[in-house]
Amino acid sequence: FVNYDSVRQLLVSRYGVDDARIRRTPYAPETAFLPVPDAAPPATIAALRQSGAPVIVVMSRHVPRKGLVHLLHALHRLKREGVAFRACLVGGGYLLEHHRALARKLGLGAWVQIVGRVPETFDYVRHADLFVLPSLEEGSGSMSMLEAMQAGVALVATRIDGIPEDVTDGADALLVPPADDEALAAAIRRLLEDAAMRRRLGAAARQTFQARFSAEALVAGLTEAYLDVGKAAGF
Repeated sequence: FVNYDSVRQLLVSRYGVDDARIRRTPYAPETAFLPVPDAAPPATIAALRQSGAPVIVVMSRHVPRKGLVHLLHALHRLKREGVAFRACLVGGGYLLEHHRALARKLGLGAWVQIVGRVPETFDYVRHADLFVLPSLEEGSGSMSMLEAMQAGVALVATRIDGIPEDVTDGADALLVPPADDEALAAAIRRLLEDAAMRRRLGAAARQTFQARFSAEALVAGLTEAYLDVGKAAGF
């Protein structure tokens, strides 16, 4: 069982697995199975400059393949252009302090909070106006992006690996090339300045989540897969 065609192709091309033995099944983030109580926005969001400006949230480890350097440069570009925004980067990783230093160097300290690890990431994403996934490589897809879809948040993501299997550019997300600071900044700016588009993409992302990544979709898909395996084995 795999959850992405990109993983299927990897198994076939790199490891010689018989394609006929591979089956794609649905999957879901942990939050799809858990109650999500109401909570106030985290204090780190409230403390950012430009109170009332749209909030960008990124949930990511601070490692090279996540592309956070490109995000920080894109946000620096938007700040220079006078675009109103607030941003919180949530997650740990060995480049955390390096990225904090880069944000200070770029003059983003009052606009961007790099908060590190937090007890509950969903507390941030559900108060976001925009979720950004600037990854250079995922291998498959992104659980954090699925959580943003569950929360009905508009998405900007890079067109890599399994991401285009989960969302469609212009329908329930905006997709950009990886490592392209200018394209990333343009897509973010487009959604920051167009609240109606944010609402439309966020609602569409939520519908995609319910249809393909909810707890009900996962249980139904696994039930069907195991029944088929059982029938093939004569059970």
